Amino acid sequence: MVFNLEPLDIKLDFERRKYRLGDTINVTVTLIPNSDVEIRTASVSLMGQVRRTEVRTGIPMGFEGSKNIQGGNMYTTTDYIPMQQSTEQKISTEVFDSAQIVLNASLQRDVESRHNVALRLDPRARKLQNLAQEAKGLQRDANSSLSIEPWWLEVHADVAIGRDARVRRQVEIVAPLKTSA
Repeated sequence: MVFNLEPLDIKLDFERRKYRLGDTINVTVTLIPNSDVEIRTASVSLMGQVRRTEVRTGIPMGFEGSKNIQGGNMYTTTDYIPMQQSTEQKISTEVFDSAQIVLNASLQRDVESRHNVALRLDPRARKLQNLAQEAKGLQRDANSSLSIEPWWLEVHADVAIGRDARVRRQVEIVAPLKTSA
């Protein structure tokens, strides 16, 4: 068997505009095989990068603990205690909606396979509600923030005896989950 390095080209078309929570993104996915190809599965997903940021301020403790910041004598105090600020950022990639477009299909060389999909960013979805609740809790904390950006559409095709094909396009979504102070 020959392993095909470029078995499939993918075109991803959708209307380029700002979307809001609750809007539907109508997507057209065109699969163009460069040779006869077997596809196990192919799907299109609406994804976003969730960024949680927290700023912490504290007294840096050296090797000898608190007496180190007081000149080595733990019974005296200094007029100035240096503060150190650190920023911790956790980034995760989340799938907000997904639709399968192909399951166990054989495609012939140069015969396009076109699929229309409607993806919806449902504000009542459990994942978005949890993020909205977390963001609401962080609004009172000036040292923490939560945001979802960037957003993108991604098509992934699992190809048998060939390299998997993947296409990603950024999409602009206005989601009121930003909590930056």
